[in-house]
Amino acid sequence: MIDNQQKIRPILQGLKVGEEISFPIIRLKSVRTQASELGAIYNKQFTTKVNRNKQTIDVRRLS
Repeated sequence: MIDNQQKIRPILQGLKVGEEISFPIIRLKSVRTQASELGAIYNKQFTTKVNRNKQTIDVRRLS
């Protein structure tokens, strides 16, 4: 899992198709916003999933 200090955008930009990364749930809104913006700008597709037990948001790059 990525810690609270690392930047979201460069991490998501570096994901390859099929890769997945987890962020602390406290960053939920920022992670979803960045995934949506990067998808629109660079024609990439991401999916997000909240894991309430682990208190994380998981991001997977689909295309």
